[in-house]
Amino acid sequence: MGLLFGNYDKPGPGVPKNAPPLKPVPRFFSILQRKFFDLVKLNLLFCIPVAAVAALCYFVSTITPIVAIDLLPLILLSPFCAGLTFVTRNYAREEHAFIFSDFVDAVKNNWKPFLVNGILVYVFTNIMIVAISYYHNLSSQNIIGTIATVLCIVISYIVLCSQYYVPVMIVTFDLKLTQILKNSLIFAIIGLLPNFITTLLLALLVVLYFVSIIMPLTIIIMVCFTIFLVFAYCSFLINFAVYPLVDKMMIQPYLKMQKENKKDESEDEEVESDFVDRI
Repeated sequence: MGLLFGNYDKPGPGVPKNAPPLKPVPRFFSILQRKFFDLVKLNLLFCIPVAAVAALCYFVSTITPIVAIDLLPLILLSPFCAGLTFVTRNYAREEHAFIFSDFVDAVKNNWKPFLVNGILVYVFTNIMIVAISYYHNLSSQNIIGTIATVLCIVISYIVLCSQYYVPVMIVTFDLKLTQILKNSLIFAIIGLLPNFITTLLLALLVVLYFVSIIMPLTIIIMVCFTIFLVFAYCSFLINFAVYPLVDKMMIQPYLKMQKENKKDESEDEEVESDFVDRI
C-alpha cells in the first residue's frame, strides 16, 4: 500500500449518501440518464479543441505524407482532457460540476502533466505500432517473432489500461507524474475486471464506427454521436469504472490514516492536559 500513497491536497471522494447505493450497472444508467444533457453540453465544449486539432492535423497532412507527423497535433488535445476528466469524474462519484468553469479551471491547473503524459503516450503508441508490425512480419519466419509480437501486444494492453487511471489521478491528487504513472501501472494489473470490461465496451464502440461506414444513414448517426456525446460518454464510462478502485486503494486508506493520526493527536492532548492539571 505504501506505493500508492502521496500528498493529497485536492478534493476527496465527497460526502457519502444516506441512501443505500445502487449496484454498479443500475447506478451507471441512473447517472447517465440524469446527466445526459450535461454530457452533451460537455461533449460540445470538448469538440471545440477537437475541431481545432483536426484542422491542424489536416493542414500538416498537406505538407508531409508521414502519418506519425500528420497526427502529431493530437498531443495538443491532451490538456483539454483534464477538463473532460474533472467533470466526468465528479459525475461518476455523483458530485456537482459547473461544466464550463470547472472544465476551464481543470485545464489551467493540470495542463502540464496532461501534456507530458500525452507526449509519452504518443511516442509509446508509435513505437508499438512499428514494433508490432515488424515482429508480426518476422513471425512468419520464426517463433521469436511470434513471441515478440504477443509480448508487444500484452505491454500495449497494460499501458492502455494504465491510461484509464492517469487522468483521474492527475485531477484528484497532488502527486508527481512519475508517481501517478507508477500507480497507474499497478492499477492496470490489479484492476483486471474493470479494465477488461472498460476495454471491451470501448472496443465495441470502435467496431460500431467501422460498421457505420456501410450505409450513409449510419455514417450520419455516428457523426452526430461523435459531435454530441462520444468523448464525454467515453470519459464518464472510464471514470465510472476505475474510480471505485482508486477510492478503495488510495483515498479510503489515506482518510483512515488521517483519522487515526487525528485520534492519536487528540489522545496526546488529553494526556498533556491531565499532566498540566496535576502540576
